Amino acid sequence: MLIKSMFKKRITEFSDLSTNTIRVLSVEAIGQAKSGHPGIALGAAPVIYSLFHDHLNVNPKDPYYFNRDRFVLSAGHGSAMLYATMLISGYESLTMDDFKKFRQLNSKCPGHPENHVLPGVEIGTGPLGQGIAIGVGMAIAETKLANKFNKYGKFINHNTYVLFGDGCLEEGVSQEAIAIAGRLKLNKLIMLYDSNKIQLDGKVTDSTNYDVRKMFKSYGWNYIKVNNANNTANVSEAISLAKMSSRPTVIECSTIIGYGSRLQNTNAVHGSPLNPEQIQELRDNLDYKIPPFTIHPSVEEDMSIVKKRGADSQRQFNLALQRLESKDINLYNQYIKLSQNEFKFDWSWYSNFQNKQEVATRSLFSDVLQQALEHNDTFMAGAADLTASTLITHKKSIALTNKSRDGQNIYYGVREFAMACINNGITAHGGCKAITATFLSFSDYCKNAIRLAAISHIPSINVFSHDTITVGEDGPTHQPIEQIPTLRLIPNHFVFRPANLVECVVAMDHAIHSSNSPTTIITSRGTFKQYPAEADAAKCGAYVIYPCAKHQLNIIATGSEVATAIEVVELLKVQKINARVISMPSVELFESQGANYKSTILDGKLTVSIEFASTAPWYKYADFTIGIDQFGKSGKPADVVDYFDLTPVKITDRITTWYHSLKEGK
Repeated sequence: MLIKSMFKKRITEFSDLSTNTIRVLSVEAIGQAKSGHPGIALGAAPVIYSLFHDHLNVNPKDPYYFNRDRFVLSAGHGSAMLYATMLISGYESLTMDDFKKFRQLNSKCPGHPENHVLPGVEIGTGPLGQGIAIGVGMAIAETKLANKFNKYGKFINHNTYVLFGDGCLEEGVSQEAIAIAGRLKLNKLIMLYDSNKIQLDGKVTDSTNYDVRKMFKSYGWNYIKVNNANNTANVSEAISLAKMSSRPTVIECSTIIGYGSRLQNTNAVHGSPLNPEQIQELRDNLDYKIPPFTIHPSVEEDMSIVKKRGADSQRQFNLALQRLESKDINLYNQYIKLSQNEFKFDWSWYSNFQNKQEVATRSLFSDVLQQALEHNDTFMAGAADLTASTLITHKKSIALTNKSRDGQNIYYGVREFAMACINNGITAHGGCKAITATFLSFSDYCKNAIRLAAISHIPSINVFSHDTITVGEDGPTHQPIEQIPTLRLIPNHFVFRPANLVECVVAMDHAIHSSNSPTTIITSRGTFKQYPAEADAAKCGAYVIYPCAKHQLNIIATGSEVATAIEVVELLKVQKINARVISMPSVELFESQGANYKSTILDGKLTVSIEFASTAPWYKYADFTIGIDQFGKSGKPADVVDYFDLTPVKITDRITTWYHSLKEGK
């Protein structure tokens, strides 16, 4: 569908002035900071103006009201444009003094948007393409909640808007995400494409030659073209048409990067601030005479519609909420809890679970997960075409599709990166929780999304199975080595590698209740002997699982290596070395404990670590490390373990040699 670029009456008398205010405020902030991206702010200002002025249902006085529209700036380098738009829209969380501190230390206006820094920013963005996938996740959450709560009318009824550019679209994660959105027919997802045909290195055609319309059409999307995005009426009309579609919509808006500056339509304006002379020239070209860092009263009047529409929308939502309360108090109470991200979890669900002698933790955790899914119908599970292997699925539910919005299983296909990003969007939306899974060796595909979740304080959950070289025959491509340590290196991120049923429940408990940190749970394909544990001890992240009254040695182990460590302890007794085993399911949880507790676990005795992964991080705790610092081998699991000298007998020999050499002073 094409919106023709013929002249149309502007939507308001002041639309040009408001649009130019966004432009000039943005470049002034960028210029003052001597850092930023003026190109997108000058080119896409009419697009973001049209969205905020005419369509976006948000309340600047209450930026977290639940039924608001969600807006994601996938092109996060355009942050100055977003802050300027929020400023003229009357967001009470942002002042002109805040805006003047753009890109300065501890500013509310960092270089890329951060949701936990500035209320009104929905999600942290910056790594290109992720915002598109996050928007898909938010749209999934909306349709899931609407299906649950719209029993008495359109109670949950909002749109998700995403503004993206060429760089976002070139990232492969975008292709993955839009394929899923098209299949699910997420018609309340509307994406605005800032199509200026220029990127940092030059023309888009230097690297890209796909037909955007055909591509989106092939994925089942509605496509609209606006030839001249400077005409805000055309952009607004396109958004109106998109709202009526039965499919997700992309609106390609032809813009001019750096519009109004001497550098317009060149890559030079993408990421370099305009100097004072260039800013004055821009002002002259736009006939913009308002003093620097000032909002004209006409702009305030023009943009007051954002606050009015948002307040009206919130009032209507509150009336719908009262109607829900009067008609179905149980459903109302469910909404209240979910709107506050309170999900059900109860240890009594597992009181009848029987300990198994030998089992893989992927099976144990799957059993634990079933209870959480059964008791939380807005909790969704999915895997990257590996459900049968990771066992992350709701066995009693159906797939989420465009015809079955009550399904709790999402089939992502082999799209690990998009899966993790969509998970972030579902979780960030509120009222929903998501858990996704693939093999640990493929966690590298997901890591950037987990990192963004940690930065953005999004409590998403990811599960990675097939956790060591014991996956055997698949060989080094499927045998993780460095993945566990690198996941642990992500700040504000909790990693669990459970060794038994109790530790699996602890991991689930933590993940469900986490409010601002993502959780990663690592499970085994191989079976191993289970040892009992106390929940209170396991909740501390590390505890003595196999005590010894007069120990000379501590052995720290995780996951399946706990069973190996206990075998080693028994073999060490023959060598007259007394040792105890410390299970450390979560390094991060252990580090959050007080000094007194930590000193009882790490009591100053010689310490050995056993984990079939890279050894380097364990030197923080251990005097001697047992692990693997090279890629694996293809073969039977037992043969591979033996090849790397990681059998209990060979580990015992290595520890014994090391221990005696210390005692003998060698």
